[in-house]
Amino acid sequence: MKTIVVGAGTVGTNMARFLMREGHEVTIVDTVPERLLMAEEHLDVRVMVGNACDPAIQHEAQVEMSDLLLAVTERDETNLICAYAAKRLGCKRVIARVRQRFFYDVSEVNVRDPLGIDLLISPEILAAYELANFVDVPSALAMVSLARGRVQLRTLRLAETSPFAGHPLRKIRLPEGMLIAGLRRGEEVMIARGDTELQPGDRVTLIGLPEVLEDISEQFDPAARDKKLASVAVAGAGEAGLFLAELLEKRGHDVTVIERDPNRAQLAGERLDRAKVLLGDASDVDFLKEEHIDRARYYIAATGDDENNIMSSLLAKELGVEKVACLLDRPDYTRIVEKIGIDVALSPRIVVANRVLAMVKRGRIRSVTLLENGEMEINEFEAVSRSPITGQPLRDVTLPREALIGAVVRGGQVRIPRGDDIIRPGSIVIALARAGSADELDNLFADPGATR
Repeated sequence: MKTIVVGAGTVGTNMARFLMREGHEVTIVDTVPERLLMAEEHLDVRVMVGNACDPAIQHEAQVEMSDLLLAVTERDETNLICAYAAKRLGCKRVIARVRQRFFYDVSEVNVRDPLGIDLLISPEILAAYELANFVDVPSALAMVSLARGRVQLRTLRLAETSPFAGHPLRKIRLPEGMLIAGLRRGEEVMIARGDTELQPGDRVTLIGLPEVLEDISEQFDPAARDKKLASVAVAGAGEAGLFLAELLEKRGHDVTVIERDPNRAQLAGERLDRAKVLLGDASDVDFLKEEHIDRARYYIAATGDDENNIMSSLLAKELGVEKVACLLDRPDYTRIVEKIGIDVALSPRIVVANRVLAMVKRGRIRSVTLLENGEMEINEFEAVSRSPITGQPLRDVTLPREALIGAVVRGGQVRIPRGDDIIRPGSIVIALARAGSADELDNLFADPGATR
């Protein structure tokens, strides 16, 4: 597939990297030559200097022959105009990044459809939803709803006191309606097998019925508390932080917002109903002590500055906050900071990649979720009659070594499949794979008669 990425910032280069992994021929367009030079040094892409809103530049990038244009500059208006022009000039699908919520919210004015844009994405809003889940489900390091809520994925950290620690999976009796799908141990990401032995500290990924995962989560970490309303401190009243505070407030949590910019603090005070808004620096330990941040159960840093987020999260943890999380612009920071005591680190770039990859993969893919900094994929497929995996027992299907089928949904019923199960057309299949095996897995669900 031919893809044009407009914007060589962090979002653009990160998406170019994921699209290259999917076999795309990528062209990156930006107005700043220095950004393109850096992208060209690290990625096997074609680069062009120019304003991608200009039809002449789009023609030079061969937009009329492209399968996808992804406009992800820092300016919403640029992205919208660029995507609109690309669609009019013949690009098959276009995606535009927007930061301002009024573009994303179609309840008042629908911007997307009149412009012919296939998908609007907001890294900040998508990340806020993820962080809200962190508060609602304390034991989960990651949580994703699949198959319209019938199936859930949770990543949990295995505690030393867990009854599962030190045992191979084949000797662990799990309840019906779930399975252990994969795990990360240190730097190693693996698909779970019968001889896989769980060790304290492992990040274990479960797939199953939501109610079953809810019941079993405490067996992975017996100290984890049940879901309940909590006090939450949010550092940063930018788009992500403010939207997160609004979400948490609507869900009944006790919210405090910390913002050092007087204008943003005033805006937060106007948008929030009950939340307390503090004007101050979240990286100032004396300020945090004075405002008794240690009384919060959760602290979430979303200031827009990675170093500030990391520092303030560590300070909050040091002061006694039970759970801390931070939003990081750079995906490669996430694994590092979790090693130094931060419970959850989330990159909006990975969240955005989940949405975009679902549009560009083969077959009828309903959703894609990237875990462990993109090293593990969870795909939600719709099986079609001509797919290689359809119509035969799973024991006769040659799955990639680093892949497994986690759940099958048909007629509203969820089943954790066994070897004699047969994938029928129309079934929704939740499958997990290491990044290197994802293409092989896609091929099993591809429709040979469909055009891309």
